[in-house]
Amino acid sequence: MLEAEDQRILQEFASRVRDRFPDARIWAFGSRARGQATKESDFDVCLVLRAKDWNMESQILRTAWEVGFERERVFNVLVFSREEFEDGPVSVSGIVGNILREGIAA
Repeated sequence: MLEAEDQRILQEFASRVRDRFPDARIWAFGSRARGQATKESDFDVCLVLRAKDWNMESQILRTAWEVGFERERVFNVLVFSREEFEDGPVSVSGIVGNILREGIAA
């Protein structure tokens, strides 16, 4: 479970992303989502957009950097299109399974 500060950071990130991409599906996953983070742990986040291109992904990565800088977190962001996440080869990967099982939706 996310600690209270990490929950606030996730919500801030999600809010900024949804200002540009209202249909974004967003999850925190990894050690922070499991409540096992150390001070050095990064903040793993997965986003699924209806469609994506490099410009969209670049905007999201910039937002992650801004929020991370402001809140002293290093974000590790995965961005997928809906098709990639639901039907592409990655859809059967361990990482997607983990996100769907253990991820915390924003």
